[in-house]
Amino acid sequence: MTIPQREGPDERRPVLIVGAGPVGLVLATELLAQGIAVRLIDHSAAGPVQHSRASVVWPRSLELLGRIGACEPLIELGNRLDSVQYYSDKRFLGAVEMSRLTDTPYPFGVVVPQDTTEEVIRTRLAAYGGEIEFGSLTGLDTSGPRPVADVERADGSTEQIEADWVVGADGARSAVRRFAGIEFLGTGNDVLFAIGDGPVAGDMDPHALVYCYSRSGALGIAPFGGGTFRLAISVPDWREEQGPPPSLFQRFLDERSPRPGIVGELEWSTIFRARRRVAETMRAGRVFLAGDAAHVFSAAGAQGMNTGIQDAVNLAWKLAGVVRGAFEPGILDTYDSDRHLAAERIVLTTAKQTSWGLFKRRHELALRDGAVRLAHRTGALQRFGAPLMAQHDVSYRPAGSLRDTLPGLTRRLRAGDRLPVFAAHGAPQPGADRWPSIHPARLTLLLWAGERQDSGWVAAREAVTAVAPEGVPVRDISAWPGFAPLLGTAPKAVLVRPDGHIAALTAPEPAAVRTALRRAGSTFRPGRTAVPDAPAARLTAVAQPAGRTAGGGSDRPAGHTGEGPAGHRGEEPAGHEAGELVS
Repeated sequence: MTIPQREGPDERRPVLIVGAGPVGLVLATELLAQGIAVRLIDHSAAGPVQHSRASVVWPRSLELLGRIGACEPLIELGNRLDSVQYYSDKRFLGAVEMSRLTDTPYPFGVVVPQDTTEEVIRTRLAAYGGEIEFGSLTGLDTSGPRPVADVERADGSTEQIEADWVVGADGARSAVRRFAGIEFLGTGNDVLFAIGDGPVAGDMDPHALVYCYSRSGALGIAPFGGGTFRLAISVPDWREEQGPPPSLFQRFLDERSPRPGIVGELEWSTIFRARRRVAETMRAGRVFLAGDAAHVFSAAGAQGMNTGIQDAVNLAWKLAGVVRGAFEPGILDTYDSDRHLAAERIVLTTAKQTSWGLFKRRHELALRDGAVRLAHRTGALQRFGAPLMAQHDVSYRPAGSLRDTLPGLTRRLRAGDRLPVFAAHGAPQPGADRWPSIHPARLTLLLWAGERQDSGWVAAREAVTAVAPEGVPVRDISAWPGFAPLLGTAPKAVLVRPDGHIAALTAPEPAAVRTALRRAGSTFRPGRTAVPDAPAARLTAVAQPAGRTAGGGSDRPAGHTGEGPAGHRGEEPAGHEAGELVS
């Protein structure tokens, strides 16, 4: 990076990120936006890798990419995806309409080649002063107080980099994971898919992701726009060295697609082996894993890159907060607990989607098709399928099993759930003015009056505001539409994390709020009076220099340096409070 390694006794070493795919790029840009020194290395630093597999960016990823200003360029360069449609033997089963999502500025997906996604994020990385340097990781020593990485350059020279933290975003064959000694665990048989990009002439839907099931296998069709499509077909075996030819895709398109089309000359094709693997842990001392280095799963639902982007943002605000001294080091433990269960759940759901598409027996086909049709007719497919596909239903509720992470049957929110509030390190995200903005690097306290906004509520709001730390923005969201179905009729104080997930739901009383702030790792200072947060006067999130709060004061806890030994867990990490607090 352009930020050199620091050597002074009171200075920090950089965060070393290995891998400059979408996940590593987002993580590096997020950290730079928060004033954290970063070195980003990749074995192919010349430019984005062409013909990569990820092709769909879902609404939750668009929201998170909006934090660094990468969302709008992707929307302009990509093709809008309004629905996900399901067919069996060319007969319509049902659809999930992304355009009916109501709690996001982006009620759609975007189909865009991964190399384009990488190029957009590289531009944002450069805007924050970052760049990618060529380097291959050849060793990682974690025996000392800080990890030391051995990096080999293109000319054969080597360098040792001592970093405060190392993040492996280097893919499914992660060198960081291997050197850190972290097991990559998984079960189930691999499934082969032939994947290709190219023109398809015919009456293909230009704005729908289409899944076509048949006894011979499954077909997925994603539109890039301009008559070009991504085709993914399940194949029983493939032993050729060359990628699958257009004739193979044409054969299965004829067999499985409800709409006829003529496959032209492919720009690229390959064989993808759908595996189910999750790292035993996503943190080992001062080493973290993110993206495919931490988890791989079936391509069904196009969830892979999107899951990695959530990893990057989850880790970035916690790691930056610890480096700046805004949060206790123990909060880093919650990265693994947050994202490990989220990854396991996506492994499970994508594996089910894949297996359902490969059914061959009559009773299995009848059961699957009947269930999807019924879910479509009753609205259940839309109600549960849209948040699942959009990744809006990812929750960090305290959980002991995957069952605890499943969304409830009501819209009522709980600690750990996503709230429709949005953050940006620069100008507010376009289209997000229908919801309150939150701070992109600090906790935000939202106050909800419930049914009555009377003098009693005004007094309660002023009392809570008075005890909030200077660095924690306080906003009264009682006048904002859309929160009543989520927060109910009773008054509440909602402590929200920088990524928009709820850290705590509590009574709007000074003692309860002080307790919630302490348990979430916040500092304590005299507060200040705040005014109601009307939609026209919402918080504008602006990146602050390291060690400073939005209010201009230091955000370093008294007596806390932000330093800690590898694997230090802190006194009381957020997320361990009997179902009420989660980080």
